[in-house]
Amino acid sequence: MAPQLAFLGMGALGKPISKNLVLNGKLEKSLILWNRTSSRAYEHSTQIGNSVVAETIKDAISMSDIVWSCLPDQDAVLETFEIILKEDIKGKLFVECSTITTEATNDLARKVIDSGGEFVAMPVFGEPGMANRAMLTCIPAGAAQSVQKVVPYIVGVIGRSIVDLSGQSPGSASHAKIVGTVMVVQMIESISEAHVLAEKSGLPAESLHKVINSVFGGPFSLYSNRMMSGSYFREPVIAIGTARTAVEHVTKLTQQSSTELGAFKVASMHMEMVEKYAGAKGDIAGIYGAVRMESGLKFEN
Repeated sequence: MAPQLAFLGMGALGKPISKNLVLNGKLEKSLILWNRTSSRAYEHSTQIGNSVVAETIKDAISMSDIVWSCLPDQDAVLETFEIILKEDIKGKLFVECSTITTEATNDLARKVIDSGGEFVAMPVFGEPGMANRAMLTCIPAGAAQSVQKVVPYIVGVIGRSIVDLSGQSPGSASHAKIVGTVMVVQMIESISEAHVLAEKSGLPAESLHKVINSVFGGPFSLYSNRMMSGSYFREPVIAIGTARTAVEHVTKLTQQSSTELGAFKVASMHMEMVEKYAGAKGDIAGIYGAVRMESGLKFEN
């Protein structure tokens, strides 16, 4: 019998991931959606079809076999699972895609497994536009038999590639995501600095963008486009508050491991500048605006 899937969280990544589960996942049963603000879930359900809305987490869990979650921060994840763990979850598989610490992931996994459920941590790499195009890189970790139940929903459904950590602790996926965050943040920092140097030294932005496209491509090109178009200050995609929460996880890991990350500290400082300048409307790509201000230019290009 085909499993019943549920998805908790209709945020910047949760909406496109759940959409692609419906469009590409060949689901035999309507996807169950839950969101703290239920109106967002109803609106999303209307847009994607083949889905129904659960009014409570309890309702979503009780009707489902595989429960996905992608929530904005660690506090939201812990609050949600506090409710989940009060229910009968024997035989249910939980696929947790949020960015949380290694310790929190392993603790949740232990509690779920002790309650008779299964747990796969599967953080993802890719911003919402990539998620919308099913271009995410997914990192599942946990018991091999549990991960295998999730694999059919990854490549060609919600993502383009998988980093399979089957057999490793669920926390290893969160660990990989946190370390990978260092590279993502420094990528945005390096593109920002290159664009500002180009502008200040007289190289047309379009010329630099051609170099970025040719040599790096992928997310480098995506963020270069966002900077050139001005969408980094007009259309927040990854809220600076959410991004800084991920940075806090990195900082905690560097402290635990006595590691110094000089370039990452510079990017983190620029993220602080973005939050001070733009507030809740700030975006991680606003690092470009911070670098511009340091060089005597306006935040907005």
